[in-house]
Amino acid sequence: MLEFIEALRFLTIIPIDIPFNESALKRSPRIFPIVGLLIGFISSLSFSIITRISSREIASFITLFIWESMSGGIHLDGFADTLDGLMSRKDRDGILEIMRDSRIGVFGAVGIFFIMGLKFLTINNSTTPVLSLLISPIVGRFLLTVSIYFFPYARATGKGGIFSGSVKPEDLFLSLVITILLSTIIGGLKGLLTLMITVVICFIFGVYLTRRIGGLTGDNYGAICELAEVIPLLLL
Repeated sequence: MLEFIEALRFLTIIPIDIPFNESALKRSPRIFPIVGLLIGFISSLSFSIITRISSREIASFITLFIWESMSGGIHLDGFADTLDGLMSRKDRDGILEIMRDSRIGVFGAVGIFFIMGLKFLTINNSTTPVLSLLISPIVGRFLLTVSIYFFPYARATGKGGIFSGSVKPEDLFLSLVITILLSTIIGGLKGLLTLMITVVICFIFGVYLTRRIGGLTGDNYGAICELAEVIPLLLL
C-alpha cells in the first residue's frame, strides 16, 4: 500500500497527507502501471461524461487537459527538454546542460504543440476512445519502469536518480505481468499487440538516448512516457 501511495504522489498531483517513505518510493516503479490505470480511468470517465453534454471535440480537448494535468505536466516538460537538448547538436555535456535549463526552447515548444495536437486528434478521431484512454497511460507508466531498469542514469544527481538501481528483475516482471493483464483485459489481442509495438519503439528510443548522452535523465523518462502514450492512441 505504501508503494502505491508513493507512486501516486510521485506520478500525479493528487494530494496525499502522509509522511514520505523513501524506501517505498524506490520500490514503487513495479506498480507504476496501476497508477496509469487510475489516470486512464479518470480520463475515460471524463470523456464519457463530457460527450453527453457537449461535442466530441470539446470532450477530447478537456479530457486531454485533465489527463496531462493529473501528472502536473512533468512528462510534457521532460519531452520538451529532451527535444531541446537533442536538437541542439551539442555534445553530451551540452545536451545535459540544456535539459537542465528550466526555460523552454523553440524545439521544445514545437514538440509540445505536436504531441498535444497528435493526442487530441487521435482521441477525437478514435473509434474506441474509452479503450484508448484506458490503455495509453498504463503503457506509458510501464515504459517508465522499463527505462529505469534497462538504462543507466546519466547524471550524478537528479530527481530521477532516486530510482537508479532500485528496480530488480522481479519488480520488472511484476510490472510486466500487470501491464499485460490490464492491456489484454481492456483491449484484447489488439491491446497486447499495441503494448508489444510500443515497448519495441520506446526501447529503441531509449537506446538512442543512451548512446547520445550515456544514459537517461528524468527528462528522458518523461519523453519516453509521452511517446509510449501517443503510440497506443495511434494504433487502437
